[in-house]
Amino acid sequence: MINEETIRRWWKIFVEENGFTEVRILGKFQFSGYFNNVDNLIECIRPYAEMEEEQIYFVMNKIDEACYGRQQCEKIVKGPKQTTADNNITKRNWVLIDYDPKRPAGVNASDDEFELAHKKAQDVFTYLRDIGFHDPVICKSGNGWHTLYRCDMENTDETRDLISRFLQSVALMFNDEHIDIDEAVFNAARICKLYGTTAKKGANLKERPWRMSEIVYVPKEIQINDISLFEKIANFLPKEEPKPTMQYNGMQFQNEPFDLEKFLNQHSISYKREVCSKWTKYVLDHCYFNPEHRGKDAAIIQMQSGAIKYTCLHNSCQHHTWQEMRQMLDPMAYMPKNDYKPQESRQQRTIQQQTPKPKYNIKEELPELGKKWLCMSDIKKVDLSALPGCKTGFLELDTQIIKLYDGEVTILTGSNASGKSSLLNTLICNLLQQNISNALWSGELPARVLKSWIQMVAAGKRDLRLSSYGDGKYYVPNDVGERIDAWMDGRFFLFNNEYGNTWAEIKHDMTQLLKAGVKVFILDNLFSLDIDLFDGDKNSKQKEVVLDIKEFAKKEQVHIILVAHPRKTIAFLRKHDISGTSDLQNAVDNIFIIHRVNQDFFRVGADFFGQAYIQKFQGYGNVIEVAKNRMWGVVDFMVGLHYEIESRRFKNTIDEAIEYGWVEHARQVDMSFTQPTPTTAQRPMPTAAANVNDRNYGGESRELDDSVPFAPPAMDEDAPF
Repeated sequence: MINEETIRRWWKIFVEENGFTEVRILGKFQFSGYFNNVDNLIECIRPYAEMEEEQIYFVMNKIDEACYGRQQCEKIVKGPKQTTADNNITKRNWVLIDYDPKRPAGVNASDDEFELAHKKAQDVFTYLRDIGFHDPVICKSGNGWHTLYRCDMENTDETRDLISRFLQSVALMFNDEHIDIDEAVFNAARICKLYGTTAKKGANLKERPWRMSEIVYVPKEIQINDISLFEKIANFLPKEEPKPTMQYNGMQFQNEPFDLEKFLNQHSISYKREVCSKWTKYVLDHCYFNPEHRGKDAAIIQMQSGAIKYTCLHNSCQHHTWQEMRQMLDPMAYMPKNDYKPQESRQQRTIQQQTPKPKYNIKEELPELGKKWLCMSDIKKVDLSALPGCKTGFLELDTQIIKLYDGEVTILTGSNASGKSSLLNTLICNLLQQNISNALWSGELPARVLKSWIQMVAAGKRDLRLSSYGDGKYYVPNDVGERIDAWMDGRFFLFNNEYGNTWAEIKHDMTQLLKAGVKVFILDNLFSLDIDLFDGDKNSKQKEVVLDIKEFAKKEQVHIILVAHPRKTIAFLRKHDISGTSDLQNAVDNIFIIHRVNQDFFRVGADFFGQAYIQKFQGYGNVIEVAKNRMWGVVDFMVGLHYEIESRRFKNTIDEAIEYGWVEHARQVDMSFTQPTPTTAQRPMPTAAANVNDRNYGGESRELDDSVPFAPPAMDEDAPF
């Protein structure tokens, strides 16, 4: 059982460049053949594909041309004298990641097991993509999934060890009780499933069937991944845990060896323990450094050697280490015994407290600062509504708060998938429509994902096209995307996450962006910032950085929007649910909470606002709540918004269809939104048939979106794969 079309596609991707390959057939016996002609290969393997036990593989890297002259040249030979060995490989073309469900030997995977491998492949794909890897070729092996990353490496001992460490590192982070990532596929002459042939590990049962191996996704351009990317992942492997001379138990040092599990229990760190022959993994309920990172994203791993690694799969937490976590829980963990200084007695502290502090230097009144104490007539009257700032573009919100004023800081919070990203992306376009330059730092989302989302908002549903994945998924055509880019270039700036998440770095760059006229900065999110340059505990550092942000906004007369994640709560989200220090809520000028309008919203919202008030938001997709507004004193005020699924855009009315400035002859939109005005003649939405079958819309040839290999774009904060 073979699929000739898939085999020809496989040949074009994996063999054509190298000229030939070896096919290996394994079952009761071993068979081998070297082929440089795909038609001949298909005819030769066809009889073996019908056998019950034989599985067909190929050598995925470039083979020494001399091997083609072996006895099995252009034919299948039983029990060949030689097959391709590691020293016969002249170049490494591919790195294979193999996701295999755990199950008894000699049986096929069930559908549930197969789907778990699928989900694991999605997780690793997203993680490596966010690190900087180019898209792989993605395949179904029959019982599991494969992602094959293009590379260009010499076949040396160094590259063998690098790929081995790379696979170990990926397996260490992602292996679980259901799925194994094969660490043994690092050798140069590795054989891989020949796609288009059937996987037959056991009996062909309904609950554990034979499956055809398939090529699921091929990037439009298969790009070579630089060796430095593999090195980056390989270097995440745990390093030997520094051994403190002794452990300190609060009173004295002890000679007991370090016990990781005991340590976690002593500090009330919740975990789920997973054990294999090489390591023990303690999967945490949430990331120690960012509680929003949940769902097996964070773990502490201890190798047999004693080496310990802290890992969180989010980019913003990649720099955190086990040593850092341990030292935060036990400040004296790595302190040599001779350096330990016992705590001061109460008497010593009392004496120290009685030591007179230096007197504060009282400032004299200075002409350049004006009077210290002002009379009312000394203060120039000002129209608050005339102070500089920008409109949000959301009608009722602007009616209440007038604008986002220069020199202020706003916090935006909301539960996961409440709509924070879509709101910010719409706000970015609304600001540009007012010719207000703005910049976004997103500590987690990769630039290309953000670009796709922002372009969808800017395009609006009339200029989107239906994706080949159907089911209401849309994408931005290339010509529209290019015009949106031109409209935004030089006025919207997105931080490159490769430069890290240190507040000092970002603040420096914000100062530089002032020269480009940026008036609004969006920091998404506060808790992903590296703020270790400040002294004190976590809350003290947060307080200092917020005050620093506040001072920056005031000094430079810009508006800064901080995204701050809330603590997990089952009640109606309130401003005191924002994670971190309470000083955060006091320091900022505005706090906006975004809610998704669903059954929970009506059920728990009625407890705070009353049933009659909360029912007013029937028919809306989301609500912005003003929880704090310093300038006008607005509080507990809600604004309903309509969410347009196709474009991920928030709108004031269902029929609102803003044409942003990239549209030729775009209607000028008054962003004060005193009254939304219907747009000119509506262009018809493309039908599924027009896009998927004809690939044509409005007389223009349109290319389908093949950029999503696993799944359609997901809602809001979720990754699109």
